[in-house]
Amino acid sequence: MLDIQPLKSFDTPFQVTSCIDDHFKTVSNWLGRDMRTMYADACVFEYDADSQQLLLDRIVYPRLNLSYLDTYHGIQVDFRDRDFSGTMLNSNEDEKPFLDMLQSELGAGMAVLVGIDVYYCPWSDGYLKTHARHSCLAVGIDLKDQKIMLVDAYYGQKNMEMELQLFLNISFYYAIFRITDPCSFHNDWKGLLSSSLYEQTGVPTMQNSIRNLEQFAEAYLKEGIVISDPKMDTQHAIFQWMKFSMARLRYASFIFYLHERSQENMFHTIGGQYLELARRWDAVMHQSIKCCFSGNALSQRQKIYNKMLFIIQHESDLLNQLQDLA
Repeated sequence: MLDIQPLKSFDTPFQVTSCIDDHFKTVSNWLGRDMRTMYADACVFEYDADSQQLLLDRIVYPRLNLSYLDTYHGIQVDFRDRDFSGTMLNSNEDEKPFLDMLQSELGAGMAVLVGIDVYYCPWSDGYLKTHARHSCLAVGIDLKDQKIMLVDAYYGQKNMEMELQLFLNISFYYAIFRITDPCSFHNDWKGLLSSSLYEQTGVPTMQNSIRNLEQFAEAYLKEGIVISDPKMDTQHAIFQWMKFSMARLRYASFIFYLHERSQENMFHTIGGQYLELARRWDAVMHQSIKCCFSGNALSQRQKIYNKMLFIIQHESDLLNQLQDLA
């Protein structure tokens, strides 16, 4: 069994985190590598004003930049889905190849990221209560006792046992890690910063992101947050709102990485300000949910809208400072 210490990705005073981030942080630290350049695109924000979806479903934040994780840190990740929908595997056709892969990777000394449902995790607060997508690290298999050992960095749990057959039935995706040689341009911090600020193929510029944030704020003022099913819709709304704070936490980590590479003190200051932005977006989330359940009054939405504009202006100012550094 692999000896891997679970780590949290961010140390914050508020509850915004991601199991994927936690497990990437855990694996990269275990491998003696960094991982923060994969947050280079974190603050790119897209908003589809023409969509007929509910407000929070019109927003898009980018996925983690796995290409940068490979290029700059030498960690290659290959995600693969299994034949899965709902809460159980649709068929067992890939069960043996999946198990063979796990044995091969673990036998070679490499952990495997595995998708899992918190409903079946006794150590989770969703155990036997709610079905929710989650992830763990597979670190060992005991074929004799038919157990698999998991590290859950999100919950800070190490070497948790689960029945092997249950795990095979509920693990809906996995990711394989490979170690590669980092790029020789590892210290080109200006190029790395520029790539996060200026337009790339199919990726909006950061200034476009500011305009999209302003459009989102205006739409919030007009519509507010609609919750018809308090149990289901509230959880979904919180999950969508958390993406705002998560993006700032991720981008702050990227900026702190640039500070370490460049020794430019301004990066340390800007990184701290992005952490403050994460806190402010977290406060907006709570205020908007409270507003929704207290009648969704226009006067309350106006106050929240004004706070959004203040935050967005702060983000615009920070982008200008970063562009000067690039």
